[in-house]
Amino acid sequence: MPQEHDPNKLYQTLTEHMQEAVAIVDKKDKTVYVNEQFCDLTGYSLEELQQMAAMQIFDKESAKLVKKLHEQEREKGVSSSYEATILAKSGDPIPVHVTGTPLKDGSTMGIMTDLRKSKQQEIVYRQLVEHMQEGVWMGDPDNNTIYANPRYCEMAGYSLEEIQGLPESTFWTDESAEKIDAVNTTERSAGESSIYEVTMQSKDGEEIPVMVSGTPLPEGGTIAIINDLRPLRKQESMYRNLVENMQEAVWMVDKYGRTAYVNPRFCEMMGFSEEEVIGVDSYQFIHPDHLDMIRRIDESERQKGVSSSYEATFIAKNGKEIPLLVSGTPTPDGGSMGIMNDLTAVKEKQKQEHILNKAIAYATDGIIIIDEDGKVQAWNKGAKIIFGYEQDELMGSTLNKIFSEEDVSLMLKQSSVRYNFELRGTHKNEQEIAISATLTPVFNDDKKKMSSVLLIARDITAQRKFEEELSLKYQKMKEAYNQFGVVRRQVDYIFELCEACSEYQDIGAVADFIVNSIIMLTRVDGCVLRVYDKKKDSIDMISSFGVNDNWKGKTSVAYPGSLIEKAFKQDMPLKIVDVTKEPMYNSTHLARMHNFSSLLVIPLTYQNELVGGITMYVTPEKKLELFENDFMEQYATLIGLIIACKSGKC
Repeated sequence: MPQEHDPNKLYQTLTEHMQEAVAIVDKKDKTVYVNEQFCDLTGYSLEELQQMAAMQIFDKESAKLVKKLHEQEREKGVSSSYEATILAKSGDPIPVHVTGTPLKDGSTMGIMTDLRKSKQQEIVYRQLVEHMQEGVWMGDPDNNTIYANPRYCEMAGYSLEEIQGLPESTFWTDESAEKIDAVNTTERSAGESSIYEVTMQSKDGEEIPVMVSGTPLPEGGTIAIINDLRPLRKQESMYRNLVENMQEAVWMVDKYGRTAYVNPRFCEMMGFSEEEVIGVDSYQFIHPDHLDMIRRIDESERQKGVSSSYEATFIAKNGKEIPLLVSGTPTPDGGSMGIMNDLTAVKEKQKQEHILNKAIAYATDGIIIIDEDGKVQAWNKGAKIIFGYEQDELMGSTLNKIFSEEDVSLMLKQSSVRYNFELRGTHKNEQEIAISATLTPVFNDDKKKMSSVLLIARDITAQRKFEEELSLKYQKMKEAYNQFGVVRRQVDYIFELCEACSEYQDIGAVADFIVNSIIMLTRVDGCVLRVYDKKKDSIDMISSFGVNDNWKGKTSVAYPGSLIEKAFKQDMPLKIVDVTKEPMYNSTHLARMHNFSSLLVIPLTYQNELVGGITMYVTPEKKLELFENDFMEQYATLIGLIIACKSGKC
């Protein structure tokens, strides 16, 4: 016999395994039973709940609702469902869906579903709608507004409070309102969605073109997504302005081959007005020689949806033939669109280039083009005359037969045009020739990589020979004249120094004259004149040129270990090529400050005794040949005599 089961135990087992929370409350509002899920949801144990009034589990508003339902429905044996908020033991509010059912003994069973997840989703969906770029409108079955998102309110010009309850017709122009009413009557009533364009009218009367996507709601009413078409209309206007102002001609034909649209450039180019060409058969504008070709393209490519480009000649209104580059594209309606570039200027340029190529080929100057690897790509007759090689002897080869590897390498590294510089080359007969060259690097379109180099060469061998002979004669004359001038200046300074010695009593004034005369005679950058003080065994600066105040720290320096001592002991001028590497030179920082790199020390003597010294300095830019001046040693002898006299030593 089948085993009998206790119905109460079966019901208890069922409630214990339900996902929902279950509670049973007696007619005295005392909790009789809760399942484990209810305890997990609220945080209370059964014992704790039994010590409480059942209504205590609800917040104030929900408790009022539950009490009212008990009075109106439970006592009549009627079940009901509603949303409420219960309070967990922690005090956290929990939104729940409650299904309440009266039991035979007068108690009530409540089944609660936790709504927190669905509420969170509802918040997410609401935020999504609130932040949509599209307007969202919802209406009740009578087409009165029950909801509008911020974007719709912005477009309509109403606040959310103002818009609630307004009839749908409030937001549309009269014509659009009639269209929407017709859609509601036919499609919405049949439960169908639809998309259409209408014009919205804002609160301040502004008309806004929009795209409406309307869908009926299950409980009646409509939800509509509204897209503002103003940006699209602006974009369409921009594209139209672009086409209207293009430098290229635009020509559209329908599927029957009749002209449907032309832009102003087409009319300007062909000499027709727009009215004259609209509806005209497209083949009437094409040169007879190209009609068959274009018909084949229309049949083989356009009808298959293939785009292509080709050259063709059109006939203008005045009969002029216009060469065009046509880029043709099929349109969705079976027609085609052509964008046409006038090639008249290009064809004329090609003609000029042909003439130029002829001129280059027969020019007397050598014109050579080499690629990025240094290999010859072009070689004209002028190059053959200058260098002796035929074109086929050098095409694809480097120019190493003519120029040095170093010169060829420099050509390939040239980054800008270099005009009229001289190169040395070798003729096929092995004779050296002088070349005046102009190099022009040619770069790729991105201007980052050189693709070739254009070399224009002119033979200046005979010219250079004549110039060299002329220069040699001139140089000899110049040297003779300069030598005479130098000697004359030297004699003048000797005479003037003697006059200064007799005229000035102050040794300082004479010293200044000596230093200035040395600067004028040698063109050095700096000069310091020092006198020897035997008692202090020092050499003291009495005049200088080309040094700043920092040098005053060296006004008096010890004679022992000085460069003047070294020069005096070796009885000849002392030349230091690099002062920074001379261990005896103690003023390296001052030399660097003045950019002095080399110096010459000349000891000043009288009757084989030291009376002072002259130190001359030059910067790196000056040549050391400035020190190679025999006259200065003789001049220094006179200076030594004068310093000795002014110092009372003679």
